[in-house]
Amino acid sequence: MRPKTLGAPLNALPLTMRSMPKTGQAAKDEESFWRDYPAMAGYFAPGINPLLSYLGLGSKQVMHGLGEMVGREAASKLAHLSLDQMLAEFGRIWQEYRIGSLTVENRDPLVLQISNCAVCGQLQGTGEMFECAFHEGFFQGALRTRLGRPVVVRQETNYQGEAGTWCRRLAVDVTE
Repeated sequence: MRPKTLGAPLNALPLTMRSMPKTGQAAKDEESFWRDYPAMAGYFAPGINPLLSYLGLGSKQVMHGLGEMVGREAASKLAHLSLDQMLAEFGRIWQEYRIGSLTVENRDPLVLQISNCAVCGQLQGTGEMFECAFHEGFFQGALRTRLGRPVVVRQETNYQGEAGTWCRRLAVDVTE
């Protein structure tokens, strides 16, 4: 099946696959999980890392899966917005929570740019770009949920943006 561009305007695409919001104990449990996540990750690493190794799973696959899950939830929470509005809201959230800067570089085909990323920027002292699959997974999950069809998000390049800041360009393929 060949990838296809987003031929229709972004706000004309169908809204599908809404999930039910969590309420009551489920919402409290999820909030508690994310509040305690950093400590839990370190605590459970001795049990999780050998299992991941045994299964042949790397951190990139795990981060991509985590990103997809978070992206699906984000798209469901913002299901009342058009696709353009959802992407604009993601950009606002990136700024407000100091995750970085998110811009729509191109609409057809859809290309997103992340710069000044708090997660995937240049690692101190290495001069290397950290290859984080979280954002790929996040936008794949969000767009797949929002559009109701398969979406592939891939990093096209790692390049230096304005003032030498590290940037990441994500290209989106929408298949039928």
